[in-house]
Amino acid sequence: MSILENVQRLLTVYAQGVTDLSFSEVAEQLDLPKSSASHLLNQMHRFGLLEQNPQTRRYRTSALLAQASHAHNHSSSWDAQCWQVLEQLSERTGLTAYLSTLSGAQTMVIQRLDGRSPVQVVSPPGSLRAAGDTAMGRALLSRLTAAEFELLYGSDAQQLLEPPSQAGLANTGALAEEVALARRQQHAVLVDAALPGVGAIAAAVRHPVSGELRGFCLSFVAGVHAPMDAPSLNQYRQLMLDEVGALGRRVSDRYWSEPALPAAQWSTSL
Repeated sequence: MSILENVQRLLTVYAQGVTDLSFSEVAEQLDLPKSSASHLLNQMHRFGLLEQNPQTRRYRTSALLAQASHAHNHSSSWDAQCWQVLEQLSERTGLTAYLSTLSGAQTMVIQRLDGRSPVQVVSPPGSLRAAGDTAMGRALLSRLTAAEFELLYGSDAQQLLEPPSQAGLANTGALAEEVALARRQQHAVLVDAALPGVGAIAAAVRHPVSGELRGFCLSFVAGVHAPMDAPSLNQYRQLMLDEVGALGRRVSDRYWSEPALPAAQWSTSL
């Protein structure tokens, strides 16, 4: 039996609620010769998986493992909450809903829920798009600090975007203006921009502890899923703010504790 198998067996013992073990208890629990138990404990202690009480000489799991477990639990809870919001957005609208994050200056799809309509706007998980050309990307970029934005696009407002924008943005300054608008409105909306006939509404949450970004987006075909009028689209915009804002407040994202901009002050979506 390999040492990794014995590591797994011993961690399973601790996972069952045991707080600490002596050398002899480890040998007995794992049915190991004393020499093998000694080697296992020495190696796990050496590589930071176990700690030994200097007074009792008993072994317990290390702070490193506790931190890894905490990170896993946080990640699982965070992912579950994001998934619930995605489900709500898709269920309440019947539209295709996306969960994405930033990969450099691109958006990357993490998950997709298809809507009920036979006409779908589909990008598979893993798909990458220039962030400035999408509502999702602008919502995500709006959650970056000024330094983070500058790291991606530089400080020269006249710098041409590379690759060139498919949404008609001339330069970094034009993108910065759109991102600032998304930040004020707490969401971004694009209709008939990079993809003719396609509209999208997006908002983003940033976890205050890990800094992880998650963007939520509803995509639709204009004239099929929604009439081309502002009141109809504003219903989707308000739903996005309600659902994503509630998640932001649950995780104590201070951005979502700010008063919402009244709908009368939203930018035109057409």
